[in-house]
Amino acid sequence: MLTVVTPAASQQLTTLTAVKTELKLSGTTDDGWLGEVIDRASAAVRNHCNRIFALETVRETFRLCTPTDSLILTRWPVVSIVSVTESGTTVATSGYEVEADTGILYRLTTSDRRRCWASPKIVVEYQAGYTLPGTTGATLPDDVERATMMLVKAEWYARTRDPLVKAENVDSVLETTFWVGGFGTGATLPPDVVALLSPHRQPVVG
Repeated sequence: MLTVVTPAASQQLTTLTAVKTELKLSGTTDDGWLGEVIDRASAAVRNHCNRIFALETVRETFRLCTPTDSLILTRWPVVSIVSVTESGTTVATSGYEVEADTGILYRLTTSDRRRCWASPKIVVEYQAGYTLPGTTGATLPDDVERATMMLVKAEWYARTRDPLVKAENVDSVLETTFWVGGFGTGATLPPDVVALLSPHRQPVVG
């Protein structure tokens, strides 16, 4: 079970300023519409990757039936561990270590060796995710922002034409083939976007 303790102020994976620079726009007429598209594109990226990218503080509860050699945290990368408790008892910071990039949490003995987690209830409060674009010291991978930007651009150009055209054959008769969908719920994302997001996708278990 995961509870968000401190939510991110925004989940947008690119900024209005960056989008307008990319599209060479200077006016403010379309700012509201573009903001909505950025929200939708960011949601499409999150849904495709099965994860939240924004830095948040969360509390995750594990209930064990049998001992396990590690706990796999839902959110990553892990920025810091706030606290770990076993059946209500706080575990000292020397009693665990985390692989930040993967979110794997290990229990340590007093001699600094790994051992199994054995408590029936373990609660981990931690900070995980990336500082998003538009914030000082942004850490979001460039590929993720670029993929989001590509979806926003696709929506922008779709106002006059479909940028997701797969192929055109002009030989007496015009034949056009389209990629499936835009980036709404359940839509297939363009292959170039999927390729950018592939390293950042969290596998679905079960």
